[in-house]
Amino acid sequence: MYRHILFSLAALIVATGVFAQTSDKKTAILKTPTVQCEKCKKRIEDYMSHEDGVIKCTVDFRKKTTTVTYASNLTNIENIKTAIANVGYDADDVTANPDSYKALPTCCKKPEDGGGPPKKQ
Repeated sequence: MYRHILFSLAALIVATGVFAQTSDKKTAILKTPTVQCEKCKKRIEDYMSHEDGVIKCTVDFRKKTTTVTYASNLTNIENIKTAIANVGYDADDVTANPDSYKALPTCCKKPEDGGGPPKKQ
């Protein structure tokens, strides 16, 4: 009998913990004006998939935005902006890490630095 009560209590605790974690889910749309192409999109999305608390990250390089869904009990929007900057891209008011930006392929750099999509002739 005690085993049945303990099992029920443990199941209730686990269910409450799962609910608490999912209720802290937030979504933010960040301006990422320096994204240029599919490579930029892939770089940011791949990097963000390893960040603690990030549930989903989608970059739209044509609109120059990044939509991030995250667990606010594990991270916050400032950490997310900093992570994007560490990949080499501006994120809202956070400027790209200069060393990371230098390491980007030419196509992923700003047009004034010789990057961006190929020029039409």
